[in-house]
Amino acid sequence: MKRFYVFMCSKCHRFTLAPVGQKRRRCSYCGHFISIKKARKALYDTHQQASAAVREYNAQGDEEFHKAVERSRKKVLKLVPEERIEVSDIADEEQSLPTGKNARLMTLLENEAGKEGCSLDHIEEVCPEYQLDWKWVESQLNKLANAGVLIFPRPWKIKLVKVENEEDRDESRKTDVSKDIIELLHQKGGPLEVVELIYHFQQAKISESSVEESLDKLMRTGEIFEPKPGIVQLI
Repeated sequence: MKRFYVFMCSKCHRFTLAPVGQKRRRCSYCGHFISIKKARKALYDTHQQASAAVREYNAQGDEEFHKAVERSRKKVLKLVPEERIEVSDIADEEQSLPTGKNARLMTLLENEAGKEGCSLDHIEEVCPEYQLDWKWVESQLNKLANAGVLIFPRPWKIKLVKVENEEDRDESRKTDVSKDIIELLHQKGGPLEVVELIYHFQQAKISESSVEESLDKLMRTGEIFEPKPGIVQLI
């Protein structure tokens, strides 16, 4: 029988749960990624018991939760693995990676979360294989979810749902989207991240290279500038 941890989100302070063995999950209330390993945890034998406890703690506060944590402390410690398994211990071979960080992230998601999906724990574990920092990847996942590129079938699991194929890239490589970028920036009324622009246009089958070329053109003509790396804004 699978056991469940109950713990608190460090950002919104709402209680939630996850199966024992998961290291991270997305908070259903605020979207923050919770490090389960670092959180104080109460252990429950069934999903039903954990769900009931979550409802109780969210309704009545955390006093009873702290008591439950103390009661289950020894049981929780027994479930924590003594040795950490590194990615290098299980990696079989090196792979050829794209040079761009965003392209490497999409390659990671296509390879690891493209069919049945995978856990956040697995994404974190394979980040070094794709020369990516987990903190940066973590910051991109909610943006990709908002853009409809991936979904969270479970708060601790992700699945890629939209992937631009090679034929789409070839058809749209020469597209000039300068006017569309200007319009989006006007609608935003402030700065936009380049990654958001790229994902927006990819939904219309416009390649990343087209967006980057259009951004370069707008910066050369003085219509936009970069207040910070990776962020563009109207002059």
